Amino acid sequence: MVIPTDPISWLKIVGAIFTALGSILLAWRVKAILVWVKYCLVAHEVSIEQLALVANGKSQTQPAVTGSVTHLLRVEDKLGIVLLILGFSFLAFGMICNAASYFFG
Repeated sequence: MVIPTDPISWLKIVGAIFTALGSILLAWRVKAILVWVKYCLVAHEVSIEQLALVANGKSQTQPAVTGSVTHLLRVEDKLGIVLLILGFSFLAFGMICNAASYFFG
């Protein structure tokens, strides 16, 4: 294995690593957000079906779901925001390193 000694190669390597880390973090956050959006949509649909049953004079077959937004906001409150910001920061730093490698040539 040959270890590069010039700053251009190191900037490109560091840029690629940070861009990859940022992409992975953002993909992970998007997946988690989409899972929670799916949960909220399912809870909303179940609640509408149960309210429609009551409006038509029938009895509910399942409970109406409440509080899903509270759970979503609690999950996305702390770690989610940190990981999202970290993912974008890694992407930005990686792109800056990659762009800076062109100025050393």
